[in-house]
Amino acid sequence: MHYYYDLLVNLDTELWEFYEWENEDHLVPIKKIPLIRVLESDIRNFMKYEVTIDPEWVNGLAEKTIFKNASDKTNCLLFSSTKNSIVLEFDSYGNVVSRSKLLIEDENNCNEVSCNLKETEVPYKVHEKLELRSLLRQQMKEKHLLEIELKTLKESNNVAKCSYLYYEWFGVLESDLDKMIKDFEKDLANGNMKKLHKIVKIIRLSYKGQL
Repeated sequence: MHYYYDLLVNLDTELWEFYEWENEDHLVPIKKIPLIRVLESDIRNFMKYEVTIDPEWVNGLAEKTIFKNASDKTNCLLFSSTKNSIVLEFDSYGNVVSRSKLLIEDENNCNEVSCNLKETEVPYKVHEKLELRSLLRQQMKEKHLLEIELKTLKESNNVAKCSYLYYEWFGVLESDLDKMIKDFEKDLANGNMKKLHKIVKIIRLSYKGQL
């Protein structure tokens, strides 16, 4: 059995890139974790699908993971294809309940170490495909904030503020509240995020001025 040492992971149902990690995430320092080399196709499956690994195979290995914080007790394994690495957390039935990518330094080191390991055939089943994100984490938050603001403007019938935001977004003067809300919603649904950050900044400043 081969191990990797001193690893920080962000265990979540969502697979965040390391540069999207936030302080309030479930960041877990691992002291020691089994490292298993697999095919690149396995890594892709682990990232894109709900997966169940044979519980008889996984449980004995995952229990060997040691956390720096004694209060943290989860069953995790580290997989690498020599090109990409991922940490998976399992329940007692072998279901993957959370995933984590690695910090860039750990990613590079782990991939390098795994080059000296033999590939392992992991007994697993692939289930439903995970929902793929088209937006970065910050964009997701900003999109949600704009959606809340549009709902607030509609409920308060605030035509003036909506017209201002509409002009900043579309470059057109408009006074029909329903039309403006629908145009915003259509653009967001179509993934038009070019001016999202600018509009959200205006929204935040508008409330800051009320304090």
